[in-house]
Amino acid sequence: MKQTKRRQLSKKITGNAKKFGLLLGLFSTVIIMVMGGRLFQIAGVKTVNAHDLSAATRLTFMQKSTVPATRGQILSSTGSVLADNSTVYDMYAVLDKKQKIKGKPDYVTDPKKTAEALAPILDADQDDLYKQLSSDRMQVELGTKAKNLSVDQYNKIKELKLTGIKFTAQPARYYPNNRMASHLIGLTNSIANNVGQKTLNGVLGIEAFKNTALRGKDGLTTSLGSEVEDAKKNQVKNGANLTLTIDDKLQATLENRMDVLFAGTEAKSAAAYVMEAKTGKIVAATQRPNFDPNTQDGLSDAWENQLNQAAFEPGSTMKTFTLASAIQEKKWHPDNTYKSGTLDINGQKVVDSFGQNEGVLTYRQAFERSSNVGFAKTEQALGAKTWKSYLEKFHFLKKTGIELPNEQSGSMSFDQPIDQANTSYGQAIRVTPAQLLQGYSAFANKGQMIKPYLVSKVSDPTTGKTISTTKTEKVGKPVSEATASEVLKSMEGVVNADDGTAKAYSMEDVGYQVAAKTGTAQIAEKGKYLEGLNNAIHSVMAMVPGDNPRYIMYIAVRQPKKWPDANIQISLNKVFRPVMLQALNDQDAPVKSQTKTVQLPDVRGKSIEDAEKAMTDAGMRVSTIGSSGKVSAQSLKGGQTVVKGQLVLLTAKGTVKVPDFTGWTKNEVLGWVYLTGVKMELSGSGYAEKQSVKGGSQTIGHKKMSVTFKEKE
Repeated sequence: MKQTKRRQLSKKITGNAKKFGLLLGLFSTVIIMVMGGRLFQIAGVKTVNAHDLSAATRLTFMQKSTVPATRGQILSSTGSVLADNSTVYDMYAVLDKKQKIKGKPDYVTDPKKTAEALAPILDADQDDLYKQLSSDRMQVELGTKAKNLSVDQYNKIKELKLTGIKFTAQPARYYPNNRMASHLIGLTNSIANNVGQKTLNGVLGIEAFKNTALRGKDGLTTSLGSEVEDAKKNQVKNGANLTLTIDDKLQATLENRMDVLFAGTEAKSAAAYVMEAKTGKIVAATQRPNFDPNTQDGLSDAWENQLNQAAFEPGSTMKTFTLASAIQEKKWHPDNTYKSGTLDINGQKVVDSFGQNEGVLTYRQAFERSSNVGFAKTEQALGAKTWKSYLEKFHFLKKTGIELPNEQSGSMSFDQPIDQANTSYGQAIRVTPAQLLQGYSAFANKGQMIKPYLVSKVSDPTTGKTISTTKTEKVGKPVSEATASEVLKSMEGVVNADDGTAKAYSMEDVGYQVAAKTGTAQIAEKGKYLEGLNNAIHSVMAMVPGDNPRYIMYIAVRQPKKWPDANIQISLNKVFRPVMLQALNDQDAPVKSQTKTVQLPDVRGKSIEDAEKAMTDAGMRVSTIGSSGKVSAQSLKGGQTVVKGQLVLLTAKGTVKVPDFTGWTKNEVLGWVYLTGVKMELSGSGYAEKQSVKGGSQTIGHKKMSVTFKEKE
């Protein structure tokens, strides 16, 4: 009975198993058929849920690479290139003897001869190079001398065909005029993007402030084999070109004159700025010490832009603002008198720098002779609250917005009566030259204050089309037209009066009336003012012509050690007069003929003879670095409009010979030095007169040369 039940149960299980197996097989068949159909669809139609599988497959194998944008140029107001793009090379040596190309050595085979050949080009120690090239390492870099090599150095080394000597190229910024206006133009460094490619980034000056516009936007290229596809939205957008307000010829004159002033006084620092009174354009500006953006010589962690970063106590150039406020408030009575010398304010003293024995003076004389006591009393007549309101109207303690990074707003001590009095003659208040230039513009423009600026326009690098222009910006009207006119007359008195402090700046002999105010500011350190004229900031703010100014010029020298002239203002005038005469004469001249400018030819790829002829025919001066092959580069970019008579440096292969530098400016010589890598000692200012190595000599063999400059009579 039990066995019968077991057999029946076994038959039932077997039947169920067969049914389950049948269902499983049927289900599997359906799945396989569905999957097969899907695979057939994919193979035949190549789409899934509206997605193109062919495109997806191709994208999987595509490579994406960043196309770096070309950084925009920085140009002067005349179209000369102030900052351009270049390439520098880092050199290294392969020492691994396993490295071969088609069975031939691709490593340094003769360390001694290689070191001997490289030493003069790199200006490096031959024994040191030989030691490095003889090491047992696989590969070596050759120190700082082998980094940032110029195109000329690179070409010279390539011509030697030294085995195992390799190069890596990277983008660089080239500043043709070296130190000229370097504090404004600024500096870049090289940084790696997200895929390791090097690109340029602004870190100082306009290069930093306008970095976004100059840098442009990198593109993205995708490729499959030899096929390249560029999506429009990912196309590279090169950086824009910037045209500055700087007139390069006026700038060159200012630089030369400041070299003489700075060397003659051995001052701690110096600065000078020229601004168009009606527009706010800064047409020339420089400072000392400065730096070379190509080599970074002179650059330190303590470096700052004096135009907008170095807030300082300006001294008596502030008296003009006190004067204007008093005139506007009808508190100025020029014929009234006061006792000069010393003024006691709550036990603290205001002292006149010209001494204690001048007795009773008029307030007109207080301005012309720069009396601290006279202006402390003027501030008291105004009242602290009213005087402070005028400081605000003239936008002191407020940034100007000039196109430079890290602008300072200045500061002021104003709580105590002595502090309030001190600010009336430029102590206890710290301002920037940009703020002073902006404030003085009110007197030149019938009471209307104008913002200073440096960037004239932004343009497309490909089409040349103007993207944007900077317009003159009115930023306030602190005083009336009548007040501004009276201020100018008072400033003329500082120049014309027999005992006026700005008498040295008279231009009456050439038909111009100058309006000016001088300044001598004590320097505070550790809470105390230093004593002596060697521990002061000596300055002048001058406007020409006095009755309706075209230009405003500010010059300041900090802590001079030497006095090359009887009066420091005479030394400052040796900068002011030639620069101002040049600016005025350029503006007084007839409208420039179109024949004075030319579209510069692009001579790259031409023979040296043809390239030089093309430049000469265009009215340019030309000098070639190299003696054979075709021209590979030119210092001024082809296609741009430039002033005739400028020097163009061409680069080719072969032996480099020393040109006859006679008549070259210092900036032109420095441009040649940068491209050749030759060591050069420069002395004097003006135009090249003498050189230690005769023109036509080969540069190889001369480790150092010298050129002497002299001003034209």
